[in-house]
Amino acid sequence: MNENSGKNGVQLLDRAVMLLDLVSDAGSEGATLKALCELSGLNKVTCHRILNSLVEHQLLQKVQSDKCYRLGTKLLVFGAKAARGPGLRRQFQPALERLRQQTGETAMLMARDRDDSVCIDRYDSEYQMQTLTGSVGGAVPLGLGPGSLAILAFLEEDQQQAILARNRARLDSWPQLTAENLQLKLDQTRQQGFAIDPGELIPGIAGIAVPIDVSGAGVVGSLGLTFLSPRLNPEVQQHYVALLQEEVAAIAPLISPLDTRLRASL
Repeated sequence: MNENSGKNGVQLLDRAVMLLDLVSDAGSEGATLKALCELSGLNKVTCHRILNSLVEHQLLQKVQSDKCYRLGTKLLVFGAKAARGPGLRRQFQPALERLRQQTGETAMLMARDRDDSVCIDRYDSEYQMQTLTGSVGGAVPLGLGPGSLAILAFLEEDQQQAILARNRARLDSWPQLTAENLQLKLDQTRQQGFAIDPGELIPGIAGIAVPIDVSGAGVVGSLGLTFLSPRLNPEVQQHYVALLQEEVAAIAPLISPLDTRLRASL
C-alpha cells in the first residue's frame, strides 16, 4: 500500500466516524441524507457511498418509510463487549445496584469524554426520573449538573479553565450557569468533596455526585444519585454522600490505571 492510498484510507475512516457521530446526535428521530450532507460538508455521492457501507456492516440502519439513518444493531454488540472487562461500568455495576436498593433512588455512573460527561450506566428507581443526560449514552458538557461538576472540579486548574472556555457557548443556554456562578459551584465542590444540585437545573429533581479518582489516572468519572428535590435535607445529603464515597473508596483501588478505556477519551 502506497502513502497516498494510506492517507485516503484514514480520510475515509474519519468521514465514516464523523457520520456515525452525526447520526448518534440525531437520536431516535434519525437523520436524512440531506441533513448529513449539510452537517458533514460532504457531497451527496461521497456521503451516500459511506452511509451505504455503514448500513451493509450493520453500523447504521436505514428506515425506508422516512428515509432516515439511525444507529445499527452491531453497535449494541460492540457496546456490550466494551462494557465487559476491568472498565468502570463492570466494576461499578454491583455498587449501582446496592445504591438503588439502599436509597430507592436512581444511581448513575458518569465518565469523562473529552469536554463532556457521559452516562455509561444507570440503575433507575421505581419512578421514571428525568435527568440531564436522558439515558445511558447521553452526554452533557462538563460543568452542567452534579455528575459533570464532580469530574471537572477535581481536574488541574489550567485544564479546568480550558474546558470551561471551550464549553462556554453550550453552557450559555443555561441562564443559571453564569461564569461566576459556575466557578463558585466548582470551588464549593472541590472544597466539600462532592457536587450537589438541589433542583436548580431541572425543577423538582436533585442530584449528588462524588468523583472517581483512580491512582495513576486521575479523576475518570463520577458516581451519583438522582432523586426528587423535596427529599433533600441535611441528613439525607450527609447519608447519600457517605454511601457514594464508601462505594468509590472500595472500588477505585481495584481499577487499573493502565486500562486504556480510562484514558482513550480524556
